[in-house]
Amino acid sequence: MVVTIVLKTIYPFNYFCSANFTKMRSVYSNLQRNYYEILKVILFIIAIVIVVWVSPKESIFRFEFQLGSPWKHADLFAPFDFAIIKTEKQLSEEREQILSNFKPYFKRLDDVTETGAANLDFTFGERWAITLGDGRSEDSIKYIQFLQKLYNKIEGTGIIRYDAVLDGQSSASRIRLIQGNEVSEVPVSNYLDIRSANDIARKAISNLNVEDSVFLQNIISQALVQNIYYDEDISRVEWEVILSQISPTRGLIQKDELVISTGEVVSAEKYQILTSLKTDYEQELGSSDARQIIIGGMVLLITLLFVVQFLYILLYKKQYYDGLKNIILLLLTQVVLIVVTHYILEHYPQWIWMIPFAILPIIIVAFMDSGIAIIVHLITVMIIGFYAPNSFIFFYTQFTAGLIAIFTVRTLSKRADLFRATILVFITYMVVYVSMLLVQEGSLDNFSTNLASNLGGSSVLLLLAFPIIFIYEKVFGVLTHLSLLELSNTNNPLLRDLAIKAPGTFQHSIQVSNLASEALYEIGGDALLARTGALYHDIGKMESPLYFVENQISGYNPHDELTYEESARIIIGHVLNGIEMARKARLPEQIIDFIRTHHGDRRVEYFYRLEKKVNPGMEVDQSEFTYHGPIPFSRETAVVMMADSVEAASRSIAEPDEQKINDLVDNIIDGQMKDNQFINADITMKEINTVRKVLKKKMLNIHHVRIAYPD
Repeated sequence: MVVTIVLKTIYPFNYFCSANFTKMRSVYSNLQRNYYEILKVILFIIAIVIVVWVSPKESIFRFEFQLGSPWKHADLFAPFDFAIIKTEKQLSEEREQILSNFKPYFKRLDDVTETGAANLDFTFGERWAITLGDGRSEDSIKYIQFLQKLYNKIEGTGIIRYDAVLDGQSSASRIRLIQGNEVSEVPVSNYLDIRSANDIARKAISNLNVEDSVFLQNIISQALVQNIYYDEDISRVEWEVILSQISPTRGLIQKDELVISTGEVVSAEKYQILTSLKTDYEQELGSSDARQIIIGGMVLLITLLFVVQFLYILLYKKQYYDGLKNIILLLLTQVVLIVVTHYILEHYPQWIWMIPFAILPIIIVAFMDSGIAIIVHLITVMIIGFYAPNSFIFFYTQFTAGLIAIFTVRTLSKRADLFRATILVFITYMVVYVSMLLVQEGSLDNFSTNLASNLGGSSVLLLLAFPIIFIYEKVFGVLTHLSLLELSNTNNPLLRDLAIKAPGTFQHSIQVSNLASEALYEIGGDALLARTGALYHDIGKMESPLYFVENQISGYNPHDELTYEESARIIIGHVLNGIEMARKARLPEQIIDFIRTHHGDRRVEYFYRLEKKVNPGMEVDQSEFTYHGPIPFSRETAVVMMADSVEAASRSIAEPDEQKINDLVDNIIDGQMKDNQFINADITMKEINTVRKVLKKKMLNIHHVRIAYPD
């Protein structure tokens, strides 16, 4: 009885534990299957958190307005008292006015004067003894007394030392002279400069009319010193105190006062009032109890934009979404640009127009495509535009420049593309800037050379895309067209070796590359990637070139000395040898993929059939005659497989004509499809049929076959 009760008690518990364990195992299994997708979502969440973290925690003024445009909203009344903020131009004019009236501080240095007097006595005595040699004669006493008196008179007047602060000062300008504990205002004209002091001394000595006047002039010229110096420290302190007293505001708008009416043109005065209201509104609301709500709204706005970006890539650019490194590259570049921009906005807002925002779409175009670049650039400038000054102008300028950059470097296949983009982006900046000035102010009177130079600097900084793209290629292992062009150069060491060691294979590879690139142009694939991959697909044949028919000469065939299994092993081995050579040469994995897949997992049919023929009725080990794969997994690798087989087989056609070539192409591609070689590649039946047509046409041209016309 007790045992029965215990069992009844334990059974439900065991069942509960078992059910939970099964459920947990199912969840864990789902996580294992989908961890790649979950990781991508986590990356987007991390990007959202970082952008929210660095974004200003301020409210956004809900009214849009532009200088020179009508006010499109309802009548606006001041929600609270606020002061009108002065423009930077007004503050600059005020500073210049104060600077023009500012009286700098100078200090009379008596110790310098005394040192000069001592040097006068010493120099005179030394020179007199050397020149005349009669010691302290009556003439020497008379002359030294005269020079001392003249020196004291000139130095007593004061010799002012030149300083840049005196530039532009008139003779009536006044300075403040510090002498001991006293400060007095005196005209600059009361003092001598070193040249006028020497002129006075020279004239006074000339009036003596003595033979030693030149000697005396040399002595006094060496003795005179500047004894009135600009006191930069005291002047700067005084200058900062005066500047600190400049009010950043002028006038006051009281609560409920009409700020602007519907349809009223936003004049320069109204624009400044609205800007002041916007600044105070954002600061006041941002520091109130509504701050948490503001942050919540900001989180929703930023999250929504990133969700749009995520869905676009997921739904319309699946080929890029599938690669985790593509997502990392994209989000890293985007988030870094946003973080840097917010830092500059907070600490150096005057440099906002110097940031090269168009570098983001240029980098994305280099690694992905223009569609993703447009969406990411749009979302980025929208996020930054929330807090950038003159939001509409900022958004319009940067988005337009970004589009021009995308259109210019759509393929980025040569260095000149980026230089051309730099020039066109700068032209776009200037056209937009000038247009905005004409629309808002009706003239170019307020054209800012400083802003124009910032826009020029931003355009030049686009050249930073070169090193960034290079670093990304190395870090993420992603190829660009620039790298593919370098790799497809037949002077590349690996291709040069192929041309020397296996010239027939080299020519075959060139033909395959031409066929594959033409086919991919037609179906819309990456023709340059296929061309480059095809050039390297048979480099493994360099290991034993004479075992491949295209390199054989004089009718000698080394396979005649081998068994069919050994021959098949050598033929299959060129794939593994090619992979090893490519890795030693540090070729990118995307190029090595063409070496791996160009034979898929098909049989070496020629030697397999010969083996079966010489061993009738015996079981032949197919693995000895089968390539190791993998099968093609992209449109490009699939097309290279077709082109490779067709080009190689076409060499064996005796007296090729149109029918023979058509049959050859159809038989080869049908056989590859029958062997399921394309089931992992993103290529459709329609595209395969297009490839057939291109290969047939190109093979007819290669073999110089004329199309048979009907009677």
